[in-house]
Amino acid sequence: MAAEILCGRCGALLTNPNAPCPRCGSPASGGYYAPVARPRKSPGLAAALAVVPGLGHFYLGQNLKGLGFLVGIAGLQFFGFDLDLTVIGAAIGVPMELGGGGLWVFSIVDAYRTAKHMEAGYAPPRPAPPGPNPSR
Repeated sequence: MAAEILCGRCGALLTNPNAPCPRCGSPASGGYYAPVARPRKSPGLAAALAVVPGLGHFYLGQNLKGLGFLVGIAGLQFFGFDLDLTVIGAAIGVPMELGGGGLWVFSIVDAYRTAKHMEAGYAPPRPAPPGPNPSR
């Protein structure tokens, strides 16, 4: 007897692994991914950790966003401080420092709001499995 093949979208048993699913119409992928329960993330803890640039986003599992905030804040603060020592730096460096501070405050608010969205179930969607796109 052949191995059972499940629909990758709805989980229905496919009698013909080469035919589309009779229930939802998607092509057979051979893999069924059940919904995964994600652990809850505390918005307060995410905001508290975000005091260190990027750490709140690392806690939430959004590593690229955390790295972006870390590099952006550190870069603006570092280069803005360096430029304060000259006359031109006073015109350019101070706004760069304020930009770094503003980005830092925004990262704290963003970590809190992202955790609230994740808590409410509005987490970013998982990427679709590879295969033909039925909407085209």
